[in-house]
Amino acid sequence: MARKTRIIDQRGRRRLTRNEKVGVASIATLLAVAAVGVVAGVVIDRLLDFDDALDAGGEWDEGGGVYTRWM
Repeated sequence: MARKTRIIDQRGRRRLTRNEKVGVASIATLLAVAAVGVVAGVVIDRLLDFDDALDAGGEWDEGGGVYTRWM
């Protein structure tokens, strides 16, 4: 299989192939989605107080360990 020649622009830099561009775009998209998820999580955490919603009664550290929470 013959190796393709690389396209060099006028400044002497090698241009990216189509597969390289797709790879860079995919990584950028994944990072952007992760960043949006982190921001959304922080906003939801600030807006909602999950301590009250998830509390089934009693405290985890009330003295007898986890077992006493369900007694």
